[in-house]
Amino acid sequence: MQGGSGCVASRVLRAVLSLVALTLACTACVRSPEEWRAGLQEPDPFERGMSALALARVAPADCAEAIPRLLELVDLPDARLAAAGRAELARVAHLQAESLVYYLTEVPDSSPEFRSALRAALVAAGAPAVEPLRARLVASGASNPREIGQLLADIGASAVEPMLADLRDAESRRRLCAAWVLGRLGPRAKSAAAALAELLERDELAVARQAALSLADVAPLEESTRATLTAALARRGGELASPLREALARLALQRAAQGVREECERMLFALGSEAFGPASESCAGPEELRRAAGERHLHLTYCALALGLPLERSGSESDPARLQERLDDQDPATRSHAALEIALLGARGLPFAQALASHLRDPHPGVALSARYALLQVLRACALALQRSRK
Repeated sequence: MQGGSGCVASRVLRAVLSLVALTLACTACVRSPEEWRAGLQEPDPFERGMSALALARVAPADCAEAIPRLLELVDLPDARLAAAGRAELARVAHLQAESLVYYLTEVPDSSPEFRSALRAALVAAGAPAVEPLRARLVASGASNPREIGQLLADIGASAVEPMLADLRDAESRRRLCAAWVLGRLGPRAKSAAAALAELLERDELAVARQAALSLADVAPLEESTRATLTAALARRGGELASPLREALARLALQRAAQGVREECERMLFALGSEAFGPASESCAGPEELRRAAGERHLHLTYCALALGLPLERSGSESDPARLQERLDDQDPATRSHAALEIALLGARGLPFAQALASHLRDPHPGVALSARYALLQVLRACALALQRSRK
């Protein structure tokens, strides 16, 4: 046992000392890029990995040969070496996007760690990765259009214009993929609404179906979106009835959720430090509260966790009319119990949102607490429903 422990300790020490030596060597430029490049051919995978890390560090714009060796590191069982490989891939990704896309699309049967490292690096690359990914969106090789399309969506706003251009492509499959990516981009691709509406009007069935769903995702709060989808339902209802009704349902849910979200923001701002701690006491409004909470958006799950509330409950079959009567009852206990029953409804409790909001400042503390809990549960369920509908 001692011999085995000593062997493990020796390997760990070797890894640590090698990383230290590598850092010192790279910093002092002890070896030239050509010497590190030659080290990529060493028979020992550990030595190859060290050479790849060094070459990427000293010649990031000219280290394409190091990419497969960095990916070898990612597959090693040593977590620190794997992390070093992932970090270096992400650091040089904006200069090596072509190579990264090549390995994503041309290496079959690769490990989950291998593909995960490539995806993370391509997202880190940002705009330089858009064109290489776009070129393989249809001819995706060992990847698939959904994986590449999701990477484009994860990169964000810099993918919007290229996808808009692809909506005008002569190949229907490319138009279909572009419409899907724009839908995944959501409101960041709001400028694509007019082009998607045009596809919905004139394109073939598969493309028009995706255009309808994506239009609801990129411009959910615009009145013109609802008008366009409703008009299309009247004109092309036979062949597009199902996707158009789904798009209109998404639209209604997102609009309703937006109203409840705004009410929830006002509620959480009113709660102030009770919800988010002393850091929120100087906030002047919901926007500052969001920044104090360290969130890009005010997500319901975060709010529920911040308030210490449970996140999962079973459904309820309570009668809606009866629930409303009980929510307006003179007895505080009845009002409180009604609010808790609404919480069990999940997304189906959305019609009670305004009533719950009116009880946030109920003179009875127990009722106010129950109403707050119920409103958070309903909003969270709506957010989850929206997320599922976009998959």
